[in-house]
Amino acid sequence: MADEKHREPVEWKDQYKVDVEIIDENHRKFVEIIQRLDRVLNNKACKEDPSDIFYALVHYVEHYLLQEEIYFKNYQYPNFSRHKESHQYFIDQIIRFREEFEKGSETICLEMREFLIEWFREHILSYDKEAVYFLVQKGLNR
Repeated sequence: MADEKHREPVEWKDQYKVDVEIIDENHRKFVEIIQRLDRVLNNKACKEDPSDIFYALVHYVEHYLLQEEIYFKNYQYPNFSRHKESHQYFIDQIIRFREEFEKGSETICLEMREFLIEWFREHILSYDKEAVYFLVQKGLNR
């Protein structure tokens, strides 16, 4: 796990774009959540309730992940089940982080950051790009 002194800041880059405005907007919002978590960590405020971060993640789930699933289902994305399972895994992890926070875990913010960075790299930058390419080929407007 990366310690506080070796955390690389996360910034949005144009190379992350998939050129579908609503999806790019939601991916930028995800980067903003990581940036907020970094501020919490930099201020050593994780022992206080990082409810702002949990609220933002719930909003991400309720609005972005569900919206994405609707697109994938409507356009008959062949890996829809696998993608939906991946989203469920994300939701389960956020619930676990919240439970661990409530139990007083002192490392939960760092663990959560590590998970969010991994999700960003593996799911958003890799898997979502592949899926969005499929949607655009099927007629999703950019």
